[in-house]
Amino acid sequence: MKFHYTKKEYSELIKHMRIVCQTNEKSNEHILSYFDRSGIEYVNRSIPEGDYSLMIKACPELGFPLDTYFYDEIFIERKNSLQELASSLYGQKETPAYVGSVLEELKSQKVYSSLKTASIIREMKQEFSVYDDAFLRELKRAINKPYKFLLIEHPSGLDGILRHEYPNQYSKSSFWGAVHSIEIKYGLNIKFISKENMGLEIYTLCKGILNTLIVR
Repeated sequence: MKFHYTKKEYSELIKHMRIVCQTNEKSNEHILSYFDRSGIEYVNRSIPEGDYSLMIKACPELGFPLDTYFYDEIFIERKNSLQELASSLYGQKETPAYVGSVLEELKSQKVYSSLKTASIIREMKQEFSVYDDAFLRELKRAINKPYKFLLIEHPSGLDGILRHEYPNQYSKSSFWGAVHSIEIKYGLNIKFISKENMGLEIYTLCKGILNTLIVR
């Protein structure tokens, strides 16, 4: 069901719109700063999938008797660099906490020479580390959402991959293929945005999606 709004009612509805920011989103001060400067209201909430979404504060007179969250419709994921994107696609290798404690104890005891200790630590990390594929699992959960966006803070876009503008060891061809693979498999809209314009892009997407869900 869609609601029809007059120009006056629409303006009032936009006043009740809030950008929802994932509580554990990192290094997004520039985005929040843009919202503050532009008078864009936002809230911090735990979002099932993605980093940003949309909500309408309760306004019964406009058809929203309760605070309404659009988590089922919207998936907006932000990556702050090609490096972060590559790490998310290929999985970040992490060492379990208990293994880390053993390694720290080994270093502090100085049982072996520094070279021997370093060699043992490398071998243990290789043996016990596991891959974190959280991003790919998140994409799978969000696959049925109609509006899915992956925003990457790298204005040179895909050309940056071909120019290897990232410190990871992944090959250009492999990285290029992986980006196109998730784009097709999960129906993602992938956009490369400058850091300065990321806040504007998130707001524009959320407002545009809201416009498609109502009749003005």
